[in-house]
Amino acid sequence: MDIVRKHKNTKNVKAYIWALLIGGLIAGSMIFYNTNNSDYLVDRKSILIGTVKRGELNIRVRGTGVMVPKDIRWIATNVPGRIERIYQNAGAVVKKGDVLFELSNPHLEQQLAEAKWELQALESETRASRVSLESELLDQQIAVMNEKLNFERSALTLNAQKELIDQGFDAISKIDFEEVKMNVRQYEQRWKLEQQRLVKRRENLKAQIEANEARLQMMVRSVAQIEHQVASLTVTATMDSIVQEMPMELGQEVTSGTNLALLARSDLFIAELRIPEKLIKDVVIGQKVSLDTRTSQLQGKVQRIAPTVINSMVQVDVELTDQLPREIRPKLTVDGEIEINTIPNTLFVKRPIFANSFSGSDVYLINGEGVQANKHAVQFGYMSTQYIQVEHGLTEGQQIIVSDASAWAQHNQIRIN
Repeated sequence: MDIVRKHKNTKNVKAYIWALLIGGLIAGSMIFYNTNNSDYLVDRKSILIGTVKRGELNIRVRGTGVMVPKDIRWIATNVPGRIERIYQNAGAVVKKGDVLFELSNPHLEQQLAEAKWELQALESETRASRVSLESELLDQQIAVMNEKLNFERSALTLNAQKELIDQGFDAISKIDFEEVKMNVRQYEQRWKLEQQRLVKRRENLKAQIEANEARLQMMVRSVAQIEHQVASLTVTATMDSIVQEMPMELGQEVTSGTNLALLARSDLFIAELRIPEKLIKDVVIGQKVSLDTRTSQLQGKVQRIAPTVINSMVQVDVELTDQLPREIRPKLTVDGEIEINTIPNTLFVKRPIFANSFSGSDVYLINGEGVQANKHAVQFGYMSTQYIQVEHGLTEGQQIIVSDASAWAQHNQIRIN
């Protein structure tokens, strides 16, 4: 029996293979065409367009921040103790001298009482010592006076005998005369010695009194210091202010140096602005600042620029030059604009994403029909929060894409739908 075998049509197979190859080539060419620099499609609604303008460009740096009191003080205790009473709480308005806390320290109070007793005893000892020294000085003065009288008496006798001898009287022997002369010299010497002793007694009296007074003054200062420490158990406000923080509780034991309350003046404020790191290089102390509290407009000037960068931001302190509005309070959010420079008659455009001042950059320049954009080199100058100066590469009226173009940055040309 004959078996009939079916043979495949080789022409159809070859045609199918060629069709696959041609389809692959077409798909590859389409992929290549879509990735070609001249045919990347961008939706107009997804991009931001900036127009180059000519005019006066105000270079301003914008930042947000908060209002903070200019004068902030922690009230700390300089003695250990236990909190017995709390008179004020956070948010209270206090005057200088108002009582905030009362602390107790029985050991310190006993120490003060003992110091006062010791002071009284030392004062009594000082007075007794002074009286004794002055009495000894009086005794020495009497001794000086007695020796002076003895000297004068013997000198008088000597002079009288000398006159009688000179007149030729023989009633006075030569031996008596010589004895009187010896007494005169002796009394004179004793008088001089007692005078020297009196000087030394006076010097000793002065030294003893000064030493006693020094010990007494030292004790007085010690008592005054303990009294001040006891007085410090009553904690008072050091200025007219608002109590910002009061972290203490009744019965809490505190050590010396513990912060008890945070006070802030309510009439002096500054603004703390956060400025992007890349914009801070043009900010200097003294520049004018406009602040917006969302209710009022305030003017100020740059007072301090922080030397460190935190989270790509630099803190700038602004001193207020206007009268404070009623809504100002600690931690109030404000917007600020720092006036850097004003450039007359210059070209500028909205600042493209990632553009930096005084640097060259490639932007996408839109053609006249607005359907195509080509990469174009531009040199930028001064930069503000919203605008950037154009030094070279663009003319007035031209339009560029200012939104993020990183998605098609590898294409030199794009189409805008």
